[in-house]
Amino acid sequence: MDKKIVLVTGATSGIGRETAKALLLQGHTVVLHGRSREKLVTVKDELAAKTGNSDIDVLVADLESLAAVKRVANEFSEKYDRLDVLVNNAGNQYGGTWQATAEGHERTMTVNLFAPVLLSLLLVDRLRKSPHGRIVTVSSASHAQGGRPYLDDIELKDHYSYVRAYGLSKLYVIWAMRSLREHLLKQGIETIDVNCTHPGMARTNLGESDQRPFLMRLVFAAAIPFMSSVEKGAQSTIHAATSQEAEGLSDQYFGPKGQEKVSERHHTPANQQRVWDYCHEVVAPYLI
Repeated sequence: MDKKIVLVTGATSGIGRETAKALLLQGHTVVLHGRSREKLVTVKDELAAKTGNSDIDVLVADLESLAAVKRVANEFSEKYDRLDVLVNNAGNQYGGTWQATAEGHERTMTVNLFAPVLLSLLLVDRLRKSPHGRIVTVSSASHAQGGRPYLDDIELKDHYSYVRAYGLSKLYVIWAMRSLREHLLKQGIETIDVNCTHPGMARTNLGESDQRPFLMRLVFAAAIPFMSSVEKGAQSTIHAATSQEAEGLSDQYFGPKGQEKVSERHHTPANQQRVWDYCHEVVAPYLI
């Protein structure tokens, strides 16, 4: 297997950390992204010791800030002349009330949707330098549980709920990645694969916060015995990132059962276009 340069967002715990570990064991160069430099350095040292591969770098950014997304993309591009695989793994769940980032956007949509779209667009030039680049974005089976999309209120200012925000953010990012692939093809870029994955019900620290609604804390606690390991949950992302079988594939949704089907209940080309147009409007100031 050719040695790849891989950037994994949200790599200090859970699926991201396990993905990074597996890719290091495969012999690749892995750039770890996280919010805390201290935690990143600790994870870097631990992974180097466990894998015997010290070809690890770190990038610090809070993806609630789109300005920080732009900065971290610039930092990567200044240091590396190519990127073989971008793993948009970072994601989060927040509380029971609508919360804005410092830039004025809903927090769930920012981290789960706008940030991966922006980072992918900013790193296209580096991905084009790869013989065959890949963008892998971690969605969730919860994409089917967000209910009816409010496409005139994508950031849910008037329709917010904890479950709706997370589920729709994970649905919209699937649609956005399909549109990103179309966007690349229109520019004549055919050597970047764009796919989504989901880990199934894996035991991670996603959404662990006192802000989580009490009822949802009870639901999650009851579900823990039935959840799979992080190691198992990461397999679909690892497969999409580096397997030969996934090379050349796009618009796929890889899960624990292999190539799975996205819920298309609310999908139309027009709905997908509205989400893409909105995302592009949000991220456009950071593409300049």
